[in-house]
Amino acid sequence: MEKIIKIANQEVALKTTGATLLRYKMQFGKDLLTELIKLEKVYKEGELQLENLDFEVFYNMLWVMAKTANYEINPPLEWLDEFEELPILEILPEVMELLTGLMKTTKKK
Repeated sequence: MEKIIKIANQEVALKTTGATLLRYKMQFGKDLLTELIKLEKVYKEGELQLENLDFEVFYNMLWVMAKTANYEINPPLEWLDEFEELPILEILPEVMELLTGLMKTTKKK
C-alpha cells in the first residue's frame, strides 16, 4: 500500500510492503507488529492519547515507510531533521491506515 502525505509543506511518499516488517527489524532491532500494538493503544477510535504516545516508535514507523517508498532518503535522525515540524495529530491517521494494512488478510470467511 502506498500514499503521499504532507509533512511541513513537503510531500512525502509512504509505502508498506512485505519487506517493511523486516526492514524495521533490521534498522531498529524491534518487531514492527509489537510496536504497532503499542501505537494502537494510544490511538483508539480516532482519538490520540498523547500522554501515552512513544514518539520514538511513531518516528521509526514513519521513517521505515518513507524508506520503503524511497531508498535514497537519509538515515532516521537526518531525515527527521529535514522537517521544521512534524504534525503528529494530522499525519497519524494516515500512518495508521498504512500500518494496519500490513495486518489485514485477504482470506474469506
